[in-house]
Amino acid sequence: MSREAGDRGALTRRECVRYGGALVGGGLFAGCIGGSGDDDRGGDRIAAGGSNSSSTSAETSDRTGSKPSQERTSATQGSYEATPKPYGPVSFDEPPNSYATTGGAWTDVGFAFGSEPAAMSRIDPYPTRYYDLLPGVAFDTNGITDLGNPSEYGKEQFYELDVDALLVDRILLASYADWKRKDFEEIGENVAPFCGSYIRNEWSGEALGMDFSFPHYDLPGAVTLAGEIFQQRERATAWTNLHESFRGELRSRAPSKSPSIGLLYSASKPAEGTFMITDPTLAGVATRQYRTFGVENGFVDVDLTDGWKTDYEGLLEADPEYLFFDSTLSMSQENFEKQFVTPLENSEVGSELRAVEQGNVFRGGGRYQGPIINLFVSEVLAKQLYPEQFGEFSAVGKIPQGERLFDRKRVADLINGDFQE
Repeated sequence: MSREAGDRGALTRRECVRYGGALVGGGLFAGCIGGSGDDDRGGDRIAAGGSNSSSTSAETSDRTGSKPSQERTSATQGSYEATPKPYGPVSFDEPPNSYATTGGAWTDVGFAFGSEPAAMSRIDPYPTRYYDLLPGVAFDTNGITDLGNPSEYGKEQFYELDVDALLVDRILLASYADWKRKDFEEIGENVAPFCGSYIRNEWSGEALGMDFSFPHYDLPGAVTLAGEIFQQRERATAWTNLHESFRGELRSRAPSKSPSIGLLYSASKPAEGTFMITDPTLAGVATRQYRTFGVENGFVDVDLTDGWKTDYEGLLEADPEYLFFDSTLSMSQENFEKQFVTPLENSEVGSELRAVEQGNVFRGGGRYQGPIINLFVSEVLAKQLYPEQFGEFSAVGKIPQGERLFDRKRVADLINGDFQE
């Protein structure tokens, strides 16, 4: 997709600051990135925006009604606000034409609204292969600025960006790069507003001195927020309608019995007998496909070391019906079996596991998913769990036309701007 340049007219206040800094060289720039160097710990790490709610939103969307099909160009004239939870409102002079992300779920959310990010982290490992499977859709990485590792983010590189919105999770910058509230306020005022909110999984802010927990949005909620940010509420509604219909169809065809899932991180090392466990029932986009089928956490009663690790004895104690290794769908089946399945089969204890005996050790979808990628990983999971109902799974790009569970053309139309029902 290409980014359309807006006919801006007069410079906004943020643009005056940004371009003024470039014109005067290091003077304004040095002043922007300076500071007292105080260590603002505790509650000053990130402003809470007046909210301390720890609850997540329901799996429903806030329908705000439709606008004409040329919604982006006919959006409300003048400034407007969006309110990313839990940080409080941010203001825009006009709908954003460009944005930056850290390369996770918000990249997929942003692309669902019609364009690649102007800048992002993790460009190389980002799963663009899903977009290649959609007709008439291309995710062009050539023009994207690489922001590098989030743990090394500096304010200087943000001042160099020419973007209108930062779909960036502030909690990640606070955690990885030790950003403080004053850093977010400075960049938000002088570059572009921060609009992201951590949606990957449940995460307490206690370690960062915050009195609220994440995520504050489920996937439909994040899409609805993006619709407010980009002033494209009709497209947001079309996305949430598509997902509600898709999930409803999967649930109606799946057996009613809840499967027992043992979800393991890909950093697990079966050859060494070390396993890193996560919970497929956690709130957040990272595990949404598992919650679609009402799975049970197969490791709920296992005693863990370091909060999330176990060994072969721990696996056998739980003995879930299925084992999934998270974020391994990009691996070939051959490499997956060599790294994960064969060591389980060769282990005296591992070979006794139900999932191993029954051939139910599978590649799991990635954790960075928005409204597009979630469709693909949910389709894969349906086929892995219930091949009799949904058809056998071999590879993401090799699902026969008649066995696909969602309409690729409809998804491509939404990305390309045709979102009329």
